[in-house]
Order: sequence, then structure tokens, then C-alpha cells
Amino acid sequence: MAVQTLIVVIIGGLLWALTADAFKVSTVMWMLGAWVVLFVVLFVIQNVRLHAARKDLLDVGEGPALMVCSSGLYLRRALRSGSKQSTTTTMDEVHWDALSEVKVGGSSIGSGPSLVVNAQDGRQWDVPLSWLDSRQTDIDSAIAAASGGRIRVEQDGSEIAD
Repeated sequence: MAVQTLIVVIIGGLLWALTADAFKVSTVMWMLGAWVVLFVVLFVIQNVRLHAARKDLLDVGEGPALMVCSSGLYLRRALRSGSKQSTTTTMDEVHWDALSEVKVGGSSIGSGPSLVVNAQDGRQWDVPLSWLDSRQTDIDSAIAAASGGRIRVEQDGSEIAD
């Protein structure tokens, strides 16, 4: 935020120095007002993102959130969407033949994009990628290898940087 402010001040100063004769007080006040509005909007957006990230971090808990094995995926039960239970180390096992899809979804707000696991019976788990120790490409490789190539991690249309 400070860097953005400094850049705006430098650009404004250069514009004023180059065209000092053409500037009127109303032009300077309009530019200052536009900068204040921009600053307030960026400040509010940043605070909303930080509040969402803090809320997500309080849900992390202890223990593994995702384990890939030859029989299927193990996912922490408290991470299931809509779960009202407290964070626990109890794991749900989802066999490879019971999975309908594994994809990367979500937004950059809060803890960021999630690994979304959907079972054929309608259950869903969201595991934020920021909570996992491995990169997305490594998780995709492990899932593909353990499932015999039947399951791959799908993208939701947007490229997520590792």
C-alpha cells in the first residue's frame, strides 16, 4: 500500500512539474480526491481479504488434512463443506471408485484456492491448497499414480500458480 501511494505521489509530482502552468487548483483537488477514493477502496479490499484469511487460519487445526493412498483419499472430516463439527483429526476415507471428481476451485480471498473433492454420493470436501505441504502438481501426480491414472486434479478454468 505504501509503494502504491509513493508511485501515485511521484507520478502526480511529475505531471505537476511538467505542466505547472496548465494546472489549476481544481485539477489538483480532483486528482487528490481520486487518489483518496482509490486508496480507500484498496484499503477496504485488503482488509476484507485479511479478515477472510484470518478466519480460515483459525480452522486449520492439527494433523493431516489430506492423505493419498492406494485405496483412495483420506480427508479430515471437519473440512467437509457445511460441517458443524469442531476441527478433529478424524479422517473420512473415500475410495477411488466412489470419487466423482477432484478439482482446484475457489477464489483468492481468504486461504486461497482449494482442492475440492466430490464423492458420487454427494459429499464434498474443500481443502485449501495453502494448508497442504505439497505443491498442486505433486498432489496431482500422487493422485494419478495412486488411482492408476483414473483420477486427475482438474483446473476450474483459471491457472493457479504453484
